[in-house]
Amino acid sequence: MTLRELDLLQTYADQLASGEEVVLRVVIGDLCPRPPVLQMLSGFFAKYPRTRLHLEYEAVGGPLERLTEGDADLIFHRADPSDPRVEQIKLSTAVMVPVVAPGFLPFVWTKKVTPEQMRPFTQCVIRDTARQSSPESFFLIEGAHQCTVPDQVMKKELILHRLAWGHLPAWLIVDELRGGRLISIAGPNFPGREENLSAIRHRRHSHGPVAEALWLHLEDWRLASRAGRGSQRVRAKRGR
Repeated sequence: MTLRELDLLQTYADQLASGEEVVLRVVIGDLCPRPPVLQMLSGFFAKYPRTRLHLEYEAVGGPLERLTEGDADLIFHRADPSDPRVEQIKLSTAVMVPVVAPGFLPFVWTKKVTPEQMRPFTQCVIRDTARQSSPESFFLIEGAHQCTVPDQVMKKELILHRLAWGHLPAWLIVDELRGGRLISIAGPNFPGREENLSAIRHRRHSHGPVAEALWLHLEDWRLASRAGRGSQRVRAKRGR
């Protein structure tokens, strides 16, 4: 064993003795906007170089399953505010918008388009990564042909190329809706859905000093983000 290896082993032993985590396991869910969360995590873990970030992606029911089974310390995902098993820091909301590409539908659509009218067309859905799939269905039309994809970006590409239609988070398609490359078919029969996006941890799991520091950092980050959005809205109103 080399001197460097001995030094690393001593550092590891000191870290364990201090209670500071060697690894923090974080899961990002399919509805979470990745760039701001990754930027926040990068800044935080730069201050804790001795704790390694183990980052994974899960979809639909996968993030919560990983958390409840003890395979994750923290997840960023849609949240049920009434779930007593978890603590949550609400970060934002994601509005799910039903969309098609121009030319995908062979008829002139209106806001009164019905599920029966959409049944003949392929519906794109996110593949659930949970081992025990939830009985809850997300916007599925019974009897429609489906294609499954691993994430929202792939789903967006299929819809843009007129291979399917489906629901996408509004934050992902702002430019496409504005430029007419995607068309919202939201209406009484396809109202969409607003999801709460939160940082979530399990109440009964132990949280070490770095995990606790990250939780407090998320509280401050949420408040700073909201303040920034508020000032942007004020500037926008003044500009008008």
